[in-house]
Amino acid sequence: MRILIFHNLLWSQYKSVVFEKVAQICQDNQDELVVVETTITEAGREDLVDFDLSTYPYRFPVKLLSTQPLQQIPAWKVGFEWVKVILHYKPDVINFTGYAEPAALPVLLLCKILGIKTVMTIESVRNQSEKQNGLTHLIKSILKSAIFKLTDGFFSYGLNSNQFLFRAGIAKKKILSFLNSFDKVKFKQQFAASSPSLTEQHVDPYLLYVGRLSEEKNLFELIDLMKELPYTLKMAGNGPLYADLQEKIQQEQISNVHLLGTVAWSDLANLYQHATCLVLVSTAETWGMVANEAQELGKPVICTEACGCANDLIVNGYNGLVVKQLSDLNERNRIKHFLKDLPEKSEYYADNSKRNSHIFGVEKLANEMYQGFRKLAMN
Repeated sequence: MRILIFHNLLWSQYKSVVFEKVAQICQDNQDELVVVETTITEAGREDLVDFDLSTYPYRFPVKLLSTQPLQQIPAWKVGFEWVKVILHYKPDVINFTGYAEPAALPVLLLCKILGIKTVMTIESVRNQSEKQNGLTHLIKSILKSAIFKLTDGFFSYGLNSNQFLFRAGIAKKKILSFLNSFDKVKFKQQFAASSPSLTEQHVDPYLLYVGRLSEEKNLFELIDLMKELPYTLKMAGNGPLYADLQEKIQQEQISNVHLLGTVAWSDLANLYQHATCLVLVSTAETWGMVANEAQELGKPVICTEACGCANDLIVNGYNGLVVKQLSDLNERNRIKHFLKDLPEKSEYYADNSKRNSHIFGVEKLANEMYQGFRKLAMN
């Protein structure tokens, strides 16, 4: 069996470890795998690529199409390069990462003509699709419907992605995997690199945000919420809203919010280790892999329903709190009560988080993907 995966960003380290595990399974079964990466990273995230380029050992066959930021690569070029790879490699099954790439529809049509089976990884969640309307929504819906009809199978990111697929009319039998995971081993290796003096010193409790400083992360409302909370918030990350957020903090003299800027991935473990709770209040989030990281360290997570990990990885009252939206006074009060009770329940949440993390393993996801590829290739 010859498997071809079209993925967009080489920098995505957690996807890389999954591809590595799939490649190992393929090798054990005398199958072949090639991962075609469109480029290294997106515009605005160039300061993060050092992680993968200098320290991440790629142990799977990978072909890089470009080094330009993703947004600067013409759609026709992506499609042209995909077709070249397909005709040269002659795969039995192709995995597309999402349906937003304009080249997806014509290449899917080519796959039908050539008799190549196709599977699509879906990261979209119900909350995102409902925000679109008008002519744009209609056009996207028509294209999405055409793409889904041409696709033989789907890999889902979890329960919320399943709901998205069901609403699009996809039969349950076509969903070959519905799981997410991340590199626990690589993440935990950060502790070995931390100095004892840094990890053992006393640190006042704080809430933690890790991620891009962009509009969909709902960070202005989060900062407004911090005015009402007796906690410090540390925000690790960079993005287009950094200057605006800094200005708001200074003008309104908000002393309990600190922007840390870009934090090296190797230093994140220390931030998580001393945090009281992770906060992820996005209005649109395909999953929220930072929730996996927090959970691996036994940290509770407060997240919104708009996050793909909500009610899947993060279960309300079990290992965190799931809220509707921060603008709702009742939801803000729920957050306050959750944080007030947290000292007494932190051990309970930690035990449940660590128990829950075993479900979201790389090996399990890689095996599900491989079995999905095999099922399609055999039919």
